[in-house]
Amino acid sequence: MRKLTEDHRFALLELILIALGGAVWVIKPEWGLWFLLTALLPFVLRMISSGYAPDARDGLVLVFGVTAWVGYGAAYDQTIAWSKAWLAMTAVLLYFSLKTQPAENLPRIAVFLFCLGVGVALYFFLTHDFLALPRRLEMVNRLGRWFMSVRPQTGWTPLHPNYAAGMIALTVPFIFYPLETFHRRRAPLSLAWRLATGIGLTLAILALLMATSRGVLFAILSGAGGWLLWRLIRWGRISRQIKSEAVFPILLMFYLGAVIVFLFAGPARSGSLITGHYYYGDGSRGELFDRSLYLLQDYALSGGGLGSFPGLYSQYMLGIPYYNIPNSHNLFLDVGIEQGVFGGLAFFALYLLSLWAVARAITSAGNGQPFQWLLLFALIVTFVHGMVDDYLYNGIGTALSLLFVGLAANLRRREPQPDGHHINRRTALAIALIWALIALINLNPIRAIWQANLGAVRLSQVELADFPESGWAGEWLIPLLDDAEASLHAALQLDPANRTANHRLGLISMYRRDFLSAARYLELAHAQAPHHRGIIKTLAYCYVWLGDWDKARILLPQIPETIEELDVYMWWWEAQGRSDLSLQAKLALDALQIPADQP
Repeated sequence: MRKLTEDHRFALLELILIALGGAVWVIKPEWGLWFLLTALLPFVLRMISSGYAPDARDGLVLVFGVTAWVGYGAAYDQTIAWSKAWLAMTAVLLYFSLKTQPAENLPRIAVFLFCLGVGVALYFFLTHDFLALPRRLEMVNRLGRWFMSVRPQTGWTPLHPNYAAGMIALTVPFIFYPLETFHRRRAPLSLAWRLATGIGLTLAILALLMATSRGVLFAILSGAGGWLLWRLIRWGRISRQIKSEAVFPILLMFYLGAVIVFLFAGPARSGSLITGHYYYGDGSRGELFDRSLYLLQDYALSGGGLGSFPGLYSQYMLGIPYYNIPNSHNLFLDVGIEQGVFGGLAFFALYLLSLWAVARAITSAGNGQPFQWLLLFALIVTFVHGMVDDYLYNGIGTALSLLFVGLAANLRRREPQPDGHHINRRTALAIALIWALIALINLNPIRAIWQANLGAVRLSQVELADFPESGWAGEWLIPLLDDAEASLHAALQLDPANRTANHRLGLISMYRRDFLSAARYLELAHAQAPHHRGIIKTLAYCYVWLGDWDKARILLPQIPETIEELDVYMWWWEAQGRSDLSLQAKLALDALQIPADQP
């Protein structure tokens, strides 16, 4: 049995079974449990025959997997969440399989990654509409329009250019590992190999250029910067003075920190994610990141639910009942929002540890092996581009979210591990006691956060049950809100200033048409988060329905879409039998046309 499980073909079979399970979970998520058993069979056989040596990273992966199922339970759309949960399980299984792959399988895995990238490039060419979504360069658009005229009609769902470019940048470079292996062994390449590689690289590079993704270009340059940092350290005079193997990993962490600071201080604050006029702000990634942090706080412990970001952002940050944007455009923040802080931190830590491990392996190898450099490049591109785009935790891409983390664990498994990295029991106990003491001191705020989180989840499951087809909710919703309201009131008893609880109770009071109570709750929430767009908008409308024009005129200009919405509200309130509120909407609309008195 042990001889069988240690054979490289057995490891490849395991990867194939996991890939098959992932494909089935995309097409038929309801078959998840049956194919989970199939995908787990090789792992179970390996455990029985030769055992398994876990490490700290495995614990973080398990936290990611467990919180994914917690996120499934919190989701307002259980169908979408069920599918994404199984894709997350695919990612977990891929991690454990890739971690145990023998070295002789790495060239095969590299070829597979290359084929995946070329496949994404081909899919991009076959589906992208250069008329509806033109790229930044007119020359690219002309070439794209010509290609559209000669390509076959597939009817497939288009892939966003940024996602396509990101996947190509991550996967296609791995072809240089088997090519380098052939060169090192002086083995001649067959004509088929040359043609396939040449055509694949040409197609991938052309797709990368035609996607015109500035984020991917920035990430690629950041990856190249990691290599330049290494060359600087290895420069003669410096290398003779630096002996520690931790210097390159430490400097790499500082380098990536500086890259992210620059990214959010400049490029992420400019440009809009949305083409055309955008009511809801400047549309930048930096603005979206800032707003999404509020959702992370709202659902800190359980997460808002797998696949729930579109509804949560539209409902609680923009105050609209329809779809606006698919995710926060930040890989790590999305995991935190949907799976909670523990899942998000575990995922973020896995990437940091992987970057450290690969950088340390390069240092240990003297000048680094080709596969190590390719993997470090992929991790840097994932980390940097993941700060402004999310395609590894969005849709099918979720299955690949731990791909490079698994490969990094594979390299680390073969590295000698110094004893100094083990934490003894006394240290672990001391850390646990410190955290227990912190939790005890902050017991009431933590309980308040949990109750507010629970109430927010229950409220979103009611409000967004039919998102995005539900429209504006009416009084029919009130009988369904008792559980959410009880949890939110419990949170305020423990912490009267809890922003999440005050915001959600303000929304519930708005459903009850109790605008005086709504104003009190929302004013407390606004005091805690004066820049929260969802709170500003709801409080502004609350003042409108109360007829408090002085306060309403301060807030309404901050929400440009209210001019159109108030016009709709005039009809909507009339349809609800509330002609008094319809009149208030008309008066507010008229008041917006009159400039407020200057102080």
